[in-house]
Amino acid sequence: MKCPECDAENPDDAEFCSLCYARFQANLRARDIDEAASRLREKDEEARLRCPSCGSLSPLETQFCLDCGFVFEDLEALMVNAEDIERLHREAEEIKKKDEEVLLAEAIEVTAESNGADIMRNLSDHLSHGIHPRIHARGRNAVTYAMKIVALLGEDMRDKGMDLRLRVNLITETAITHLEDVELELVLESV
Repeated sequence: MKCPECDAENPDDAEFCSLCYARFQANLRARDIDEAASRLREKDEEARLRCPSCGSLSPLETQFCLDCGFVFEDLEALMVNAEDIERLHREAEEIKKKDEEVLLAEAIEVTAESNGADIMRNLSDHLSHGIHPRIHARGRNAVTYAMKIVALLGEDMRDKGMDLRLRVNLITETAITHLEDVELELVLESV
């Protein structure tokens, strides 16, 4: 067998080159993969390899999955063309969107007169079930009250070894001239 690195002659069953110590099987495998990737790229330049273990996509010339390390053997069987890649991305986005819709609970309206203890229990229950509760508050007093409830809930969760992530969205679509015109949506997530 001729060494692919230095062209030295070696026995056919050698694992390493006797001159440059290159490992034959790894080099032959890399060369085989490069040749297979070139053939596949001629069929579809945008194609990728889909990992059978985790489902992620990797470039054609990769020997293993870039996410989970699965070693690719039959490149042609794992090849996914550009059209299928686009379909997979659309499906993943649809699943993500559906998951978000399921995870978002119906908004809880908070006013300055709301029962804070009931709201905290409701929020805590949602968070414990993996739901992202939403709070709607309109006006300075309601927004302040909602933020106090969130702060207390955050302290309670921190005592239990969890953190609370807060995303704030401005709902008011008109120009805000007074603080009473401000309407916020607070989205909570347990992390």
